[in-house]
Formats: sequence, structure tokens, C-alpha cells
Amino acid sequence: MSDAQQQPIRRGIGPSALGQLARDRGLRFAAGLAVAVAIPVAVLFYFQFRSLNDLQRASAVVLRQLSSSTANELAKSVQQDLKLPHLEVLLRIGQSDTEPINLPVIEPMFREGLRKNPFVDAFYVWSDRDPRYAGQVLALERDHPVRPGPNGLLPTGPVQATLKVGVPEGPFLLAEMRDLARYKRAILLYEAVINGRPTRLEFQLRFNNAARDRLTSFVGFRVDAERLRDIYFPAMVREQLRSLQVPTGFPPLVVTLVDGKGQVVFNSSDHVPDRFIDERTFPLVFFDKDLLEALRPYEPQVDTWRIRTGYGDRTIAEIAAARTGPQVGLMAVLAAVMAIGVFFVARAAAREVRLAELKSNFVSSVSHDLKTPLALIQLFAETLELGRLKNTDRAHEYYRIINSEARKLTRLINNILDFSKTEAGLRRYRAEPLDLAVVTRGVLASLESQFRQNQFTVTAHLPDGQSPILGDEEAIEQALENLLSNAMKYSPEHREIEVESGQSGRYAYVSVRDRGIGIPPRLRRRIFRKFYRIETDEGCGPQGCGLGLAIVDHVMRAHGGFVQVDSEPGRGSTFSLHFPMHAEAHVDEADSGDRRRAADVARSA
Repeated sequence: MSDAQQQPIRRGIGPSALGQLARDRGLRFAAGLAVAVAIPVAVLFYFQFRSLNDLQRASAVVLRQLSSSTANELAKSVQQDLKLPHLEVLLRIGQSDTEPINLPVIEPMFREGLRKNPFVDAFYVWSDRDPRYAGQVLALERDHPVRPGPNGLLPTGPVQATLKVGVPEGPFLLAEMRDLARYKRAILLYEAVINGRPTRLEFQLRFNNAARDRLTSFVGFRVDAERLRDIYFPAMVREQLRSLQVPTGFPPLVVTLVDGKGQVVFNSSDHVPDRFIDERTFPLVFFDKDLLEALRPYEPQVDTWRIRTGYGDRTIAEIAAARTGPQVGLMAVLAAVMAIGVFFVARAAAREVRLAELKSNFVSSVSHDLKTPLALIQLFAETLELGRLKNTDRAHEYYRIINSEARKLTRLINNILDFSKTEAGLRRYRAEPLDLAVVTRGVLASLESQFRQNQFTVTAHLPDGQSPILGDEEAIEQALENLLSNAMKYSPEHREIEVESGQSGRYAYVSVRDRGIGIPPRLRRRIFRKFYRIETDEGCGPQGCGLGLAIVDHVMRAHGGFVQVDSEPGRGSTFSLHFPMHAEAHVDEADSGDRRRAADVARSA
């Protein structure tokens, strides 16, 4: 293979042709003049666009408010209805009413509870301090299950119920309650099969004393799980939707109720939509959900149900845009001509503002990065000086922290000093044969305390016997430290770093791979610029002066090598430093690297 074929593909990062045109003063003046001429027309377009945007925003606000408020009200109403038997029946029957059983007081409350809560099939009471019933379980049970009317709503008439002494399921319930009483909890939520049907039960237990040594009585109720799911919840949602008012000109609001297994229980339209705007969840319990923590260590299986609201398979943005789409499209085509002129002026101003911001951020970041390690060094040094530590191992840990922060401070100062020399064209390199794997091991050893302090796991694949390179050991160490420092800064969650060295063609390489935030393709040309730092989704990035990769760029140029970047947002980045091997290596001892931009760095993804 010829030398030309073996050369790595190198892609420039210099200004594009469009950028060179944008910096042309004559072109900027022409663009500004065009904008000045177009201002009267642009003002007219602005007000027209503004009126259309206001209409679209108002429509979006109305749609979102309707969806959100409906979801909130439905979730609140469901939870409030489910709590009523507990609040208005179980808690209102005192222990004095159950020991002995005071039927003249209890029975009216049970009947009123059945009337107000259609999902309850029966109420129970038991006491071991009432000889009249010899420990039997009493129940006020509906004569007929509740059925929805023709409109899908539940009837509101009087309740037909019969008081029964010694119900068939009584011995089973009594045995279960006595068994669960060992948890000493006043509330028990229980699932069982009664009369061949899956049932949910809730009981309020009463004990002989504050220590809850022995169960003496209980009151509770029974809910048929299938009728709750298939009859009550759909009827309740229909009742709520009857009072819902949808603004004219908008699509109807679709309400979907999903059970704990992900199955649709109710949907207000003929088609179950694939998307929704708002979702509210609620646990299927018959008391305040905050009381679930009080049930520990007895924790029942609780299903989480969901109420979803939306507008079918259309988003709010799509619905709002449909009302103003044609007008916006026409205005956008006409306004595009004006935007071209504005672009050139705004681009020139943005460059100036960006440079000023970068310089300001540089000063702020350097001040912060200098103060932070200095403060830690001072804190731990004063602690050691005053002799407040009696534990030798703790003292050694403090010494390690001081050493680590001092190295971090030294690296920051070296970066600033080296960058100053680079900008002035004064930085020199001393060439000598080096084993890249040995140099890399030394850098990893020097940063070991930082890796341990920041809880990073570093995996190194550094085989021996590689061909030597010709380079400046101190500069290469600095470049590797900057890459490893960046890997730690931009890996807030997955704290794993992989370091590997090897040979690729005529080049020896060392790569640093992290699992951090990654670099979007549009930013890969910028990361080697001075003062530039990647920002996270929250709008700011880790602290730093933005010089690390600029120095790496300079070091690699001076060594006749290149940097390869392979990155995917959200999955991490791999930076590989490629050095010519010893027989072909050449280091310019006097060149700062910035004077020969023609030999650009290969940065590819």
C-alpha cells in the first residue's frame, strides 16, 4: 500500500465557505441594507404572525387545561368515593359500639353506607365480648347486586338489604383476621374468593389494649372486584363526563380508564387512542393512600390504576395548528425572504456576543475551579493541623484528598499556562522515544485517587511490546489527563471508563471511552475550540475553563498525529489519540501548532 493510501483521512474544522462569506464586511453591509429596506414589510408580517400565534397558543392552553383539569377531577373523585366507606362508616363506629355490638347504632350506619357506596356489597361486624352472638360474624348484605340503568348510570333509590347473623364466610373471615392481627395494624386490606367471586375486603380492627395484644372486635366491608371494575368505575366516569363542557370547534375529549394489569376498563370513544395528553394514577385502596406506609410490615398487593385524557390520536399542537395552518403557511413563505436578510446580521452579532460570553465564562469558570480545590485543601489541612483526627486511616484519607485536589489545581494551572504559550506561539516540545502503554499506565496511576474519590471504575487494556513513538512525555501525559478528566466530568451516572492502547496501520493509539452524555454531531467541530464546553439538557455543563480539548488538539498537531472522536448522545464518547510510530514520528520543537492549520486534526464520528 502506498504512503498516500495509508494516510488517515483528515477533515478540517476551519470555517466553512458560508462562514467566510458571513465575515465579509461588504456582504454584511449589503445584508443590513436589505434588512433596513424590508423593515416596514417585516413589521406588517410580525403583527400578522403574532395574531395567528396568539390564537394558536390560546387554543393550546384551552385544550391542555381541559385535559388536565378533567384528569385531576376524575382521579380526585375516584379516590374520594373509594374512601367514603372507611371515613363515614368504619371510623364512625367506635369500639364501644362493637364491644358489645350495638345494633341500633351500627345497622343504620351500614344501610346508609350501602346507599351512598354502590360498590360495597356488604358490611361486617364481629365481637368476642358479646355473648348474644357467640362470636359469630354479622353482616348487612344487599339482597340484589347493583345493576346500571339504561343510560349506564347507577340507580340512586333505596337499598334492599338483610341483616344476617353467622354468615357462611364468617368463620373464614374471623380466622384470617385473627391471623393478620399479629401485625397489630388497625387497618387491613385483604383479597379473597367469597361465594366463588374475587373479592376485596377492608377491616378496621379493635384490640384489648394499646399494645394490641389480642383482637377483640372488627368492622369491615366487602367489594366484588369484577363488579367494581366492570360496573361501578364506568358508571362513575360517565357521570363525571355528563357535566363536561367542550369548547366549540374542538374535538371531543377522550377519557380512558386503565386497570392495574394495563387493560382498558372504560373508554369514552369508539376507538382506544394510542396516545394521551395527561395521565393520573391512583391506588385501588379504600382509604387514604398515605396510610399504606402505616401498614408495614403487612403490605397488601395494591394495583395502580390510570386515568388518561387526550384528543384521540392527535396532539394538542396538531389540533391548534390545524386552525391556523393555511394562514401560517402562506405567511411563512413570504416571511422566509425577510428571514434571510435578518440571518446575516444576527449571525454576525451572535458571534461577537458569543465570544464575549465565552471570555466571561472562562474567567468565572477558572475562578470557581481554582477556589474549589483550594477550599478543600485549606479545610482538610486545618483539620490535620489542629489535630482533630485520632483515626490514622481517616488522616491518610485526608492526605489523599489534599494530594488529589493539589494535582487537580496543578493540572488546571498548567492548562492555562500552556494555553497562554500556545496562543503566543512559544510552546516547545522535547522529542524522545516513548512506550505509549507505559505513559498511559503512569497517568492512570496518578489519577487513581480521583477515580476512587469519584467512584469511577477504570478498565485498562494496555498490552506490552508495542512499537515506540517519538514525543514529549509531559505533553502526552497532559493530553491524556485532560481526556480522562473530561470523561469524569461528563459521566454523571454511568461511572465507567475504558482505556485501551494498540496499533492501527502506521499509528499507535490510545483511546479513552466513557458512558457519559455524549456529543451531538453538530457540536463535534466545536469541542476543540478554546473556551468551548458542552452543555447538558438543563442548560449548563460541568465546571471547567474549556481549554482541555484545545490543548489536546495542539499537542496532537505538534506530534504529527490526530484525534478521532466517536460519540453518540446518551451513550458516551470515545476519544482516540493517534501518534506516528517511532520510525516516522516527527515533533516540531518550536512550532506552537496554531501556525500550521493546514495539517488539521482528523475528527470523525
